[in-house]
Amino acid sequence: MFDTPRPLRAGRYSERERRWVQTSHCARGVREPLPSCLRLVSWNVDSQTKDPKKRLIAALVHLQREVFRCQTPAARPEPCCILLQEVSVGAFTMILTNDWVQRCFLVVPTSTDKWPAGARYGTVTLVSRTVPLSNAFTIDFGNSSMWRNAIFVDLKLNVPALPHTPRLSDGIVTVRIANTHLESLPMGEAARPMQLQLISEMLQEYDLRGGVVAGDMNAIGASDMTIVEDVGLIDAWERGDDDEEGFTWGYQPREQYPPARLDKVLFTTRGGLEVDEPKRFAVGARTDYGDWISDHFGLMTTLQVVRDGDEGMPM
Repeated sequence: MFDTPRPLRAGRYSERERRWVQTSHCARGVREPLPSCLRLVSWNVDSQTKDPKKRLIAALVHLQREVFRCQTPAARPEPCCILLQEVSVGAFTMILTNDWVQRCFLVVPTSTDKWPAGARYGTVTLVSRTVPLSNAFTIDFGNSSMWRNAIFVDLKLNVPALPHTPRLSDGIVTVRIANTHLESLPMGEAARPMQLQLISEMLQEYDLRGGVVAGDMNAIGASDMTIVEDVGLIDAWERGDDDEEGFTWGYQPREQYPPARLDKVLFTTRGGLEVDEPKRFAVGARTDYGDWISDHFGLMTTLQVVRDGDEGMPM
């Protein structure tokens, strides 16, 4: 079933049962205050280079220790959502067997059979257990010859109350996060606009506070320069595609194509959602045996739910 939402279940590791179990996606019983701020991280972890299992292990260690500063598997990260692209089928279990992931995260999906049929790699979303997840689904792109999709998760976040009021919250809202890897290479240029349009439509549904999509956008063609605006999204990076500070690919190692800003964070809001300009991480990151962890840098940003009319005001 292409170009339409297909339900997914998040998985939660059960210490008692010693296995991953499906969650109910039930937001009832949520204890306030929920977080109003969320760290969002996106990283294409490169399925094509040798030793994908060892490199994925190294990527998870880098995320744990360097990005979130959790020095032990028991250390819980701040409220966050981690979006991984190009996780190879053979390396997928490295996520499920990672101690830090088992202790601290929900995983969507928990099996590669939820990826498009025939996919040799795919997208995986991790949501910290401190953030209620109320829904998850995937859309497989019908125009893709590379088994590409987008995974969506709906997260419950808190609207901060006014200062000096007795309330903990001014309400709970839903923010939708999409994780994607758009069609690659010059031959994929014609497919990318429709893929991103489908994502944009899902992020702009009426009952959402807003939505964010991050991942490998493969922005290398002429049409990619206007694609974000064309589908009604906002680029969280404000300095344009030619600023080398925003380039995320082409250095580890040098490639036949020039370095470029392939990875992006895009968003939409009905008001009351702010997204910081993303920063790069894993620049120069190598495994213990000296190989690049990935040919892509990662991106990290922060989402902040604010009261309507408070956008841009200091909090």
